[in-house]
Amino acid sequence: MREKKEINIAVGNHIQLVREEAGYTQDTLSELLDITPNHLSAIERGVSGISLETLQRLCLLLGVSADRILFGLDAQEQEALAIARRITDLKPENRKQIQDLLSIILDML
Repeated sequence: MREKKEINIAVGNHIQLVREEAGYTQDTLSELLDITPNHLSAIERGVSGISLETLQRLCLLLGVSADRILFGLDAQEQEALAIARRITDLKPENRKQIQDLLSIILDML
């Protein structure tokens, strides 16, 4: 028997959670993803990894980001990460201004 990889276990848990939140059974979701129910079960249990093609179809079908599947991020965490990325992409002098402004706003709360 193959040893389960930690990343496959974590990703499988995230997939199961998202599937259940969306109200799908393994049978229904596997049919929509064009994989067997046994394969989806193996992915959710961490026995098998998910292919990029299947990951992409899953994200589109369930309307979730790959970050949610790979890292288990919820919507708030994804939004915070998106804001952090936007700040990181700024010129250094603008980044400092935004950081200072955010510090003032957060201190007011």
